[in-house]
Amino acid sequence: MLIAVLVGVLAVAIISRLMPPPDTRVALKRLRALTVAPELRCAPYDPEHYRHRRSLEQQVVSRMDGRIYSPYSGRHFPTAGDTEVEHIVAKSEAHDSGLCAAPASERQRFAGDLENLTLASGGLNRRKSAKDAAAWLPPLIANRCWFAARVTMVRDRYNLTVDREERDTLEAILRRCKNTKMVVTPGPAAPDRVR
Repeated sequence: MLIAVLVGVLAVAIISRLMPPPDTRVALKRLRALTVAPELRCAPYDPEHYRHRRSLEQQVVSRMDGRIYSPYSGRHFPTAGDTEVEHIVAKSEAHDSGLCAAPASERQRFAGDLENLTLASGGLNRRKSAKDAAAWLPPLIANRCWFAARVTMVRDRYNLTVDREERDTLEAILRRCKNTKMVVTPGPAAPDRVR
């Protein structure tokens, strides 16, 4: 009887090491449910259709406990003026992945969705530009799992397609992830909140 219990415990331990953790399993399930299709520009892309409020930058900072931090590079910045709001799934990429056929209200919702926004330096933002995850990944390797899970969640939320190369890239990243939480590198402490 004791041997059977030990074998059972050992089997559970081995299986749990082989299975991705719950947040990674959710991301993989979402990814595998996405429609794989080439990008298609079904209507001209106009950035004006994807405008967001300037105040979103402060909301992004608030969601990071007041830190002005770029998860792409791991850099902390002294002021929000040193960063730009960055769409994790780029606006033109989303446009060509299905939002080109969406109503204006859906495009506006996408443009201001805090789950799809982060901060980046201007230079890094321009290097990423409209690239998808197959063409660009965060230089801070520790945040690639967070990035892959976030791209997948946003694509799922807006029913966006994913091309084969990006899907394969996201799958390869997520299969190696121990979790999909954002890594915040050491830097200044979060400012005290006024109560």
